Amino acid sequence: MAGSPPHPLSLPEEFVLLSYLQSGRVHDDERTATACAAAELGGLALRRNLLVRVRKTRKLGIEFYRGPGEMELLDPGPTGLDRADALLAELVQATATAPQPVTARRWLRRRGSAALSPHRAALTERGLLHHGPAALSSPERGARDALIDAVRAAYDGSGPLDAHLLFLCELVGSAQLKRDFGLTRWRYRHVDDSGVPEPRLPEDLRDTFDALRMYVPSREE
Repeated sequence: MAGSPPHPLSLPEEFVLLSYLQSGRVHDDERTATACAAAELGGLALRRNLLVRVRKTRKLGIEFYRGPGEMELLDPGPTGLDRADALLAELVQATATAPQPVTARRWLRRRGSAALSPHRAALTERGLLHHGPAALSSPERGARDALIDAVRAAYDGSGPLDAHLLFLCELVGSAQLKRDFGLTRWRYRHVDDSGVPEPRLPEDLRDTFDALRMYVPSREE
């Protein structure tokens, strides 16, 4: 893919690269930071390091998620990625010292803007984010356009869709970036009878994805 970075990006790095406009700004600092923190947890969930447990109810055939989402560490062992390992160490420490279970909603609020810094630095180091005047950072156009093309292809059914890309697409929607990329809704090729996009995920991972994107603040909030 033309413009693609030489090595794969992590889920939060991809989200940060998509979030930056060519002007060097993001639409909303708080929403971007929270979604980046959600991408961090989503990346760990994909590796089966953690899950978010939610309460679910069903009304008129529609499933609703309730509660702040208690986090469960499945495997705090090393992932081989420095930033993921550092995050896991923070989660282990927080879980060990907290007087009550650590919830995903509380963690995302606590993590806040601290989530952006390491991933922004990693993108800058790889030449995918460039510092400009007045502390603005502009994304490398080719890499960002290639990532946008992958998201668009997943949406319109013309490209591959795995669990990693699925959650990235959902974060794009939660962070209200869809309009920027000309996205509307999933094509039916990627939707089964239950309305859940492919690929078919384990229920606990699907619940984790849904909970994390639900905790990203909307424009109204």
